[in-house]
Amino acid sequence: MPFKTLRHWIEYALSRLAIAAMRMAGVDASAHAFAWLSRKIGPRTRRHQQSLKNLAIAFPHKSAAEHARIALAMWDNMGRVAAELILIDRILADPARITIAGTEELETAVRNREPQVGVTLHTGNWELAIWPVKKLGGDPAGVYRPLPNPHIDRLVRTRRSALFSGGLFAKGPEEGPRAAKVMIDFVRNGGWLGFVADHVDRRGVPVDFLGQTICVTHVPALIARHTNAQVWIARTIRIGTGSRFRIDAKKLDLPTSEDKREDACHATQMIFSQFEAWIREHPEQWQWWNIRVPREAPRTKAPAAATSDQARRTPQHMTA
Repeated sequence: MPFKTLRHWIEYALSRLAIAAMRMAGVDASAHAFAWLSRKIGPRTRRHQQSLKNLAIAFPHKSAAEHARIALAMWDNMGRVAAELILIDRILADPARITIAGTEELETAVRNREPQVGVTLHTGNWELAIWPVKKLGGDPAGVYRPLPNPHIDRLVRTRRSALFSGGLFAKGPEEGPRAAKVMIDFVRNGGWLGFVADHVDRRGVPVDFLGQTICVTHVPALIARHTNAQVWIARTIRIGTGSRFRIDAKKLDLPTSEDKREDACHATQMIFSQFEAWIREHPEQWQWWNIRVPREAPRTKAPAAATSDQARRTPQHMTA
């Protein structure tokens, strides 16, 4: 048996043992334990230094001590999210843990079975952002990056199936245009497709975000524009330090012109402007290492839309 295959099986076996222990301990105890571990390990990583750098740019008037406090609270939240993903079925089974705000318009959208694209960001517990659609009777699908261990990847996909009953579409260079076509067809046929969209993407378009100009994917907005889908922006906010949440969702009115890609670039800036407003409300709940500006990134502030070359670039992969 190749060493890589053996390692994957050992990792999988250890994961199953950890999951069994977590299910015995319950949601709250597991989340507290993972939060403690994350607070101890996270500050020793490169991601912590990147987070502090981004915090200093986003909040120049806050002190270094305040930046450190936010970063430590971020690690606490990240640890809780890791535990909650494994026990997501128990969280969904307890109605007292999740409050959904303003569902009337969302309920109409789900009932009409029209093309819908949802975007969220890594805040609170982002895995739950699609839950209102599922709870209201929809069959949403999601976009995700496969894990390197196929056994653990299959395990995580199984956990997520309670939320994404419409399926999970893998992203990555190997999927490429084929994945894009499958997603477009899914949305065009009345599906609801969800993205976690606050990633840096070197092949994306520039946006102004938290004091920096970064390149991000415009794939969600582009799919919505090509399929005439409605776009919804959602966030999950952790209430206190326990595993209780509030989910907010709002509809975005897409710009429309003869140039669909330019419209998608404008819409992407609108999405990230809303992300920024939400992050500034609860900075300790966002994943601050997400902003990584590559050397070739634009040095000037992003225009209202991308340049003509960027706006006409056909996306070769999905980012979520």
